[in-house]
Amino acid sequence: MPTPMEPDTGATGPGDGWPDEHRYEVLVRVPAVRDAITASASRTRLPMSAEEFLSRAASAVPLVGRPMLRGAEHGRGLGRKLRFRTGKSYEAELEQPVGRALVAVLCSLALHGQGIRSVEQHEDGCTLTADIPSDARTFGGVLTVTVTRSGGHASAVRAKAEIPGQLVDWGRSKQALAALAADLGNPGSPG
Repeated sequence: MPTPMEPDTGATGPGDGWPDEHRYEVLVRVPAVRDAITASASRTRLPMSAEEFLSRAASAVPLVGRPMLRGAEHGRGLGRKLRFRTGKSYEAELEQPVGRALVAVLCSLALHGQGIRSVEQHEDGCTLTADIPSDARTFGGVLTVTVTRSGGHASAVRAKAEIPGQLVDWGRSKQALAALAADLGNPGSPG
């Protein structure tokens, strides 16, 4: 039985060639692909966001919490103006067709609640830009993943995680990339 990361390919009909398909718009119209992404999204468990964490602190200890909340908002804005950002990158070669690799990435993004912000189509693949959800350590970030055909039935994945407005991301970039690597079968490790 296929897992949510591996859509069922036993059906025949429209979309049978999806494992070799590199166009995002075509892939997401294939019923087996949509079902796999939906199944992955249904398993999403998001941590408490930084905003929620600070709001709870502010309500628990108003004299300390409210100034802390304002200070965090001010610090984040200043960090963005000064173009502070942290980040890590990840690259892997996968022994699977570009469409299958792209669907695995889409399922991983859905599983981790990383909503797609934009899609840039290329001649041999595409680039997905997604939001890294906020958590108690960061106010969220951006995950950019490029999947391209790499000759024959192989594909290449290049990913970059960035947390803007912070000098230290407390391992959040590396964690986002490690989750992606694990979902893709752990080919390589983030660095």
